[in-house]
Amino acid sequence: MQTERQELPIKPKAEPLQPVATRTPAPKKKKNMKRNMVGWAFVAPIVLFVVSFIYYGIFYNAYNSFFSWDGISFDKAFVGLDNYAEMFQDPDFYLSLKNTFIFTILTVTIQAGIGLVLAYFLHTPGPMRTAMKSVFFFPVVLSPVVLGAAFSQIYDFQFGYINEFLRAIGLGSLEQNWLGDPDIALYSVIAINIFQWTGSSMVMYYMAMLTIEKEIFEAAKIDGAGFFRTLWSIVFPNLKGTTFTLSILGVIGGLKTFDLVWITTAGGPGSSTEFISTYLFRKSMLQQEVGFSSAVAIILLTIALLITYFQLRVQKKMDN
Repeated sequence: MQTERQELPIKPKAEPLQPVATRTPAPKKKKNMKRNMVGWAFVAPIVLFVVSFIYYGIFYNAYNSFFSWDGISFDKAFVGLDNYAEMFQDPDFYLSLKNTFIFTILTVTIQAGIGLVLAYFLHTPGPMRTAMKSVFFFPVVLSPVVLGAAFSQIYDFQFGYINEFLRAIGLGSLEQNWLGDPDIALYSVIAINIFQWTGSSMVMYYMAMLTIEKEIFEAAKIDGAGFFRTLWSIVFPNLKGTTFTLSILGVIGGLKTFDLVWITTAGGPGSSTEFISTYLFRKSMLQQEVGFSSAVAIILLTIALLITYFQLRVQKKMDN
């Protein structure tokens, strides 16, 4: 009787050893370091500029806000939070915030609305569309100082073009002191701003509208959708990103609006057109309360950051 042979398991062949990764040659390291240094050399001037003129200015303003200082003498008296307490007790501060808020809301809303209508109107085929784009966009390239000086003449109570026109057509009872009446001066300034920047909103909407497929407009036309129905149901929902961008730019522009207001009304009559920017300028340059104005600047920066944060949160929810 033969016994069965027990077959021994065959050991697998050993895998060949992989070569150990060699170190990066020194010349390659030097090449990467040189490339990084070149990149930093291009970026360094911008970083230096931002640090020197923006971040340093912010921290220096924050430092000055705790002192009573006229901006000229070398003596600074430490007052702690007194500048902030005085600011929050000043009625003109709240009035400037109110005027800035009204100005920003109305200009952003009306500019976007008119700009959207004009963009869709110019997007449809028709004669003289190219020339009309230039006409609507032309005020954007003008300086606010130039527009302010021109509208000061147009709004003049005695010899202004608006009142002269109203008298010529027999509606002299409707003439107004457009920049001298506290009840309407703010809205007169708002009208100038809308006139200047509506063309910018129009161009941004028009460029975004070119990304919408033509078949969508053709389908809406076949379904019998009219001008405003197509605008509201098709164009506006597809341009939410552009609307959000315009809102951010409008809020930033509203907070820093100064030259137009100062040329036309200088914050008057009374304080009816006092903006936070003119309030800051008046306190720092005219009344030489640099410590107080530094506190105002810090509050203004805080408001801008909070608004931007809120807008970004809204945009994130819209994207999700």
